[in-house]
Amino acid sequence: MRRLVGALLLLLLLRYVLLAFACAPYGDDWGYAAMGIRSDPWDRLVHEHHTWNGRYFSNALVLYGPLTLGIPSGLPLYRLVPVLLLLLSIAAAAWLLAARPLMVPRRVDRWILAAVFTLLHLHAMPHLGEGLYWYTGAVTYQGAWVLMLVHAGALLRMTRSVGARAWGAIAVPTLIASAGSNETAMVLLVVGHTAWMMNDAVHRRKPPVWRWMVLAVAIGCGLLVAMAPGNAVRSMHFPQRHDLLLTLGMGGAQALRFAFTWLSDPVVLAALLLVWTAGRSGVGMHGADRGPMPWMVAAAVALGVGTVLPYWSMGMLGQHRTLNFVLGPFLIAVLGAALALGHRMRGWRMPAWPLTSTTRRLAMGTGLAALLLWGNDRWVTHDLLSGDASRFRRHTADLHHILTFSALSGSSVAEVPVFAEPLRSLRIPEPTTDPDAYWNRTLAGYFGGDDFRVVAIDPVTARPPQPPR
Repeated sequence: MRRLVGALLLLLLLRYVLLAFACAPYGDDWGYAAMGIRSDPWDRLVHEHHTWNGRYFSNALVLYGPLTLGIPSGLPLYRLVPVLLLLLSIAAAAWLLAARPLMVPRRVDRWILAAVFTLLHLHAMPHLGEGLYWYTGAVTYQGAWVLMLVHAGALLRMTRSVGARAWGAIAVPTLIASAGSNETAMVLLVVGHTAWMMNDAVHRRKPPVWRWMVLAVAIGCGLLVAMAPGNAVRSMHFPQRHDLLLTLGMGGAQALRFAFTWLSDPVVLAALLLVWTAGRSGVGMHGADRGPMPWMVAAAVALGVGTVLPYWSMGMLGQHRTLNFVLGPFLIAVLGAALALGHRMRGWRMPAWPLTSTTRRLAMGTGLAALLLWGNDRWVTHDLLSGDASRFRRHTADLHHILTFSALSGSSVAEVPVFAEPLRSLRIPEPTTDPDAYWNRTLAGYFGGDDFRVVAIDPVTARPPQPPR
């Protein structure tokens, strides 16, 4: 049975690997790469800190990513980043599960569960393209998620191991890197460590000294990110920022919207049913069981941070990168609540059907079908089987070919075709007919500089570029 499940998981994950070979840079990818190529590394990082944000870790990744090597060398590496993040996400989830081996004793089961969770995360992301395939968004948010999982796994080992200092060598650097990747991760880390200390105070337990040290590091990193001068400069672009009523009203409404969307997803419902039946059967009883309420509070806090922060800082939800990120802790929390509820209901008299093997197979079948026909998975499967992904890859090559030759020939304007039917799974924005549009300006800046312009035209009338003489 495990071999069959493992084979199915590999096939499902293979779709995401194949899709990576069709992804393409856009927007901030071009802009940050151009700045990285044309500026001194340290001066540029200081400039970002003073004029845009305090993300001291992810800023280095986006400024000096694969595209700084040029298109011939950089684009293949760019397309390997989603594959690397996918593998690291699975490995980090397995590492976290291994911190409590009594809950999932067999190593192969931990890897299977880690792969299932990663698929669940990718399936329910509000914007898969921004979550995994757009380099700037992926290393800033999904990269931070991987670091947080490793950090959590190291912390759990520190609480149960005599060699706490050795695990601290992993916990502290991953804390620093994750908090320095984006504001959402920073807030969740500070809130999480503070809540952990408050829980000890409520139960009149004296935490070890290292716990205070880790909390101090989290707060220090949070202050470094939150008090960066660039945050004030960036917020000036959003006149509706810092509106308390708007933040609470719309932030709360968006939290309810995404909670309903995720919890009504067939794959998530199937996973919750399976975890609940596992709890009813006694699985995971070696873990701490405080009931479902703490898990539900954690889910609400994670989701609230993902919606309230954007409204407070910008006055709008904006892009869905923060929701992609908080989906991870939200799923862990609701799955933990389902397991705890199953434990709590073990002594209850209930109909036998929820615990039968037929019910479990039905839930697994429903989840598997939805991983092919629902949500992001539906469009990943469609784009691959229809050939659209392959056609978009060729279109991207033609686009870069036109821009390269236009810039080398000394032309001030490059006329480029647009893809007639954009990929539904990636939703990559294309250049427009307006040369001053953001997507056009970032492309032009990377390939030709400030005086270069990019204009989109009808792909039927587009003429192939001629090599420079």
